[in-house]
Amino acid sequence: MKADLVLRGGRVVTHTGEFHGGVAVRDGRIVAVGADGDLPAGAREIDLDGRVLMPGVIDPHCHLGVDYDYDDDMRTETAAAASGGVTTVLLFTRNPNGGYVDFYKERRARGEAQSTIDFGFHWGIQREDHIPDIPRVAAETGVQSFKCHMGYEPGNPIGIRSSTDAWVYGAMREAAKLPRGVVSVHCENTELAAMLKEEMKATGRQDLGAYTESRPSFVEEEAIVRVIKLAELTGCPLYIVHTSVGRGPEIAAQARARGVDVTVETCPHYLTRTAYDPDLDARAKISPPLRDRHEQDGLWRALLGGAIGTIGTDHVPFRKNGGDLWTEKPGVVSFAWELPLMLHHGVHERGLPLSDLVRMNSYNPARRFGLLPRKGAIQIGADADLVVVDLDEERPVVHDGKGTCLWEGHRLKGWPVMTFSRGRQVYADDRCDDSEQGRGLCVNVPE
Repeated sequence: MKADLVLRGGRVVTHTGEFHGGVAVRDGRIVAVGADGDLPAGAREIDLDGRVLMPGVIDPHCHLGVDYDYDDDMRTETAAAASGGVTTVLLFTRNPNGGYVDFYKERRARGEAQSTIDFGFHWGIQREDHIPDIPRVAAETGVQSFKCHMGYEPGNPIGIRSSTDAWVYGAMREAAKLPRGVVSVHCENTELAAMLKEEMKATGRQDLGAYTESRPSFVEEEAIVRVIKLAELTGCPLYIVHTSVGRGPEIAAQARARGVDVTVETCPHYLTRTAYDPDLDARAKISPPLRDRHEQDGLWRALLGGAIGTIGTDHVPFRKNGGDLWTEKPGVVSFAWELPLMLHHGVHERGLPLSDLVRMNSYNPARRFGLLPRKGAIQIGADADLVVVDLDEERPVVHDGKGTCLWEGHRLKGWPVMTFSRGRQVYADDRCDDSEQGRGLCVNVPE
């Protein structure tokens, strides 16, 4: 039987290695993997001409519908993600005014009506009653991933309620009982961050470095140590989001050696920008903050040494105020550039093996959040979520969408040229296919 789509003549890169050949797709799934001669004929065939074929990027960390309308974000931002080779995004989503069962039904339906690619959820612990509701929420939404926030003082610009240690411990006790339960934590010592912020505000400084210096590295490091201890006590898998300090992966590696199940995520902005880059101002405010070259070098050492498990963008479109540093909303957008940034700064500049990039960008997030074997790998039976990369293509970053981009005009080498979501070609020839809007599916379903 003919395949619907056959991609031949590629450099196929998986999380375990690479080979020359391609894949065949039928009904949205991979039905054959191997050398060109071993693939069946296809109704549509594409010669990759030696370009790289990888699993689509799974971005485990984004926020949509926070400042802009959720439906609009799901339309515009998932298209931007597809242009960057992303085939699944996982939204950290908060509902401070209620529970998550009805909320899930609404957000899933609205998301599927707008999204170009597949998507899923993590639920934010924003109320004490969210914790005892975890078993029911997991059963009725299929979501077994829960996030606790630290570092957001009362009155913060985006209204996040930070978790106490009791909330973190309680959420971990409940999530540990689930077959795929995991608790993600934004690690910063809330009380220290609040105190040091007021001290820095009193100086009158408004430069981006002042924000960084108001939340020193030890504020994050201390919280990492603390939540690892709670994970060790409860036996709950721990996911440390957006790590900005070089010591963070080292601390986690020491815990893994003791048997603690902890995964460290970092973001492209911490690997490529610092708070002291002269072209950046308060609009580059992120939480945790951009840091200095020393911390950035530490993150690269950890990443190249295998101590960082995943890369998430923490993509969030915000309307920035362009004025006061302390009331500015923290967050930037990078769906479209995470893969080119990692190809340029990681693969080309630092010799990062492509298989390691696939492991961090696809396989590890799929494994951590229960999406294997359907997502994250090139193997028979998996969804045909694929990205074709031209390692030699060079062009500048151009941003014409929502949110703040930190790389406008930066020339990068290595770009996605085709993206397939469940066998559908959603991006090619430098444009997204508008007809694919509303065909993305929610990966979280009740069991």
